[in-house]
Amino acid sequence: MTMPMLRSVNRVLLLVMFLWTFNDFTTPYTFFGKSAPRQADLISMHIYQNSFVTWNFGTGSAMSVLLLLFLLLVTAVYLLVVRPRSDDA
Repeated sequence: MTMPMLRSVNRVLLLVMFLWTFNDFTTPYTFFGKSAPRQADLISMHIYQNSFVTWNFGTGSAMSVLLLLFLLLVTAVYLLVVRPRSDDA
C-alpha cells in the first residue's frame, strides 16, 4: 500500500473526523460533567446546556439547526474542492 492509493480514503476520513469533532458530546461530558472548562468548550456542550440544563429548548434547537447548516456548508465546499475532475476536453 502506498499513500497515493489511500488518497480517497484519507479524503473521506478527513471530512468525517472534522464533522465528528463538532458533534462530539460524550468525551467532554464524561470527563468534566455539566461544567466543562474553557479549553473543552464545544458547541455541543452549549446546546446541551441551553436545552437540558436551563430548559431553553428554543435556543438549543436553533443552535442545533445552525450547526447543521454550518456543517452542511462545510461538507458541500469540501466535496466541491476534492471531487475528481474529468479531463475529457
